[in-house]
Amino acid sequence: MKIRDKNIKHLVDVCHKDCPNRKCYWPRPDPGVFTPGKGYKSRGPKQSSEYICGTRAIHGCPEQY
Repeated sequence: MKIRDKNIKHLVDVCHKDCPNRKCYWPRPDPGVFTPGKGYKSRGPKQSSEYICGTRAIHGCPEQY
């Protein structure tokens, strides 16, 4: 699900509409897909303008949510 973050003024890919109010929320530009030995590769043509929740991408959402 994508929501509009009022602070950074971009759409952010999150798991729930209440994510911006949670302390685990960390909006960041989507770095792409990491391949060991090759580095990052973009996910698609619009990758440079997309944002994701960094906590969700790296560790997954906390169990309490």
